[in-house]
Amino acid sequence: MDLETVRVLKSLNRASSALATLKGQARTIPNQGILIVTLALQEAKASSEVENIVTMQELASGEVDLRLDQGQEECLVGVED
Repeated sequence: MDLETVRVLKSLNRASSALATLKGQARTIPNQGILIVTLALQEAKASSEVENIVTMQELASGEVDLRLDQGQEECLVGVED
């Protein structure tokens, strides 16, 4: 596989430029750790949604309906509309 094609190199240049822009913008944030933590929390939330994991906060707020199906050990989760 040839990775040094014109198309790949142009894409690499655009990606490098975008990362440099992001790095410059990140330097304006007083506490850059906040940005990293926020991204990690967003990823964790998205993963939980994909895996259908319910948090205690969602249960407490009534966002979900958690109940056992008759004769089943598995929980059924329904999102309140």
